[in-house]
Parts: sequence; C-alpha cells; structure tokens
Amino acid sequence: MKGRTISLIMALTALLAFSACSAGYKERTLDYLGKRPTTGPFFKEDNTPMVELNYKAGDQISNQLEERLPPGSPITVSMFRLRGSTLQTDFAKVLTEQVASRIAQKGFAIVADSSRFPTTALDEDLAPPEKCVLAGAYSVGKKQIFVTAAVSTVADGEILGSWDWTVPLNSKTKALLPIKEDPDIYPMVNTSGPIERNDPAQSTSQPRYVPDQFHNQPGFEQDIMN
Repeated sequence: MKGRTISLIMALTALLAFSACSAGYKERTLDYLGKRPTTGPFFKEDNTPMVELNYKAGDQISNQLEERLPPGSPITVSMFRLRGSTLQTDFAKVLTEQVASRIAQKGFAIVADSSRFPTTALDEDLAPPEKCVLAGAYSVGKKQIFVTAAVSTVADGEILGSWDWTVPLNSKTKALLPIKEDPDIYPMVNTSGPIERNDPAQSTSQPRYVPDQFHNQPGFEQDIMN
C-alpha cells in the first residue's frame, strides 16, 4: 500500500512537471511566432486625423503670410491637383477645403471673387492689398501622400507662404482616392504549398490609379498652379 502511494505521488509529480513544461514551450512558441491570428495587415495603419495635419499646414502658411501679406488682401482658392493627372478627386476637395478653412480662421480673406475687393491701401502707412491665390499639389506614395501648398501673388506669382507635409495613406484617405490596390490582408503563413512568382509585377501592393485614357500628362511640373 505504501508503495502504491509513493508511485501515485511520483506519477502526479511527473504529470505536473510535464504540464508546466508544455505551457512554457507553448508560450515560447507564441512569443517566437507572434500572438496575432494567421491573417492580418503587415503594418499598423497610421490613423492620424487628416484634418489635424491640414490645419497644421494652414497654420504654417498663415504665420508666413502675417509677415508678408498686406492687410485686406483677397485670397482665391484653386483646387489642389494630383500631379501628372487631370483627375479631380474627393481627397483633393477635402484637402483644399481644410487648408483654406484654416487660413480663413486665422483672419485672412478667403474669397470666391477677388475682383470685388479694393486695391487701395486701408491706411496711408500700409501697403496696398495684393490679390493672391492658394494652390497645391499632391502625389500618392506607397504609405504616404505628399502634399505641397502655397499662397502666391496673382500679379507676378511670387510665393508669400508655402508648406510641405505628408498625409498617411490609410483606409480613410484611400476611400477618397480613385485607386485600385491589392487587399491589405495577407496570410501570414503559407497553407497552399510553394509560392510561384511567375509575374514579378504581381508581387507588389503599390496603389494603382484608374487609367485616364484621354488626359496623359508628365508626372512632374515646376508650377503647382498648372
């Protein structure tokens, strides 16, 4: 009887030790492989609100205008454009409106028609108002959208304020752009056998624009107004 008790205790001790080892091995395996599901995005999206980035750009441009733009100068707005294309996207509309709105909030005259504004100085000690235009351009990269905006004079095109910034290419901004892309959910383990890559072009997930068959333009222009 005593021998059976000792054997039972030894068996229970061995079982507990085996369970502990199994749990430790499982944890180490999960740490090595990662505790995510077998499918998921490779990179975490940057969900910084677009309006925050565009308002910051408006602030930077406004700070420059305070030093160089005469009081009462009217600023018309030109829709920001996609470099190398004539497409007018929802992204461009939101981008333009947010930057222009922020500049207006800073006290500058954002107008639809500058011809109605006087060109004489508000005071003898002040420079006469200068008609200006806000314009911008953007390019879409693999993970970011690169934006440039500037306020320049209508008379001679002198840039009085400008700023460059990036907006994350995430699910929200993609929804505003006419792009086609591969799904950003990929299997993280191969369950279908060896991978054959016959077409290298299919191995990338770079966003692709819907072709514009009637308006093909170079991808780089010096003047953001054109």
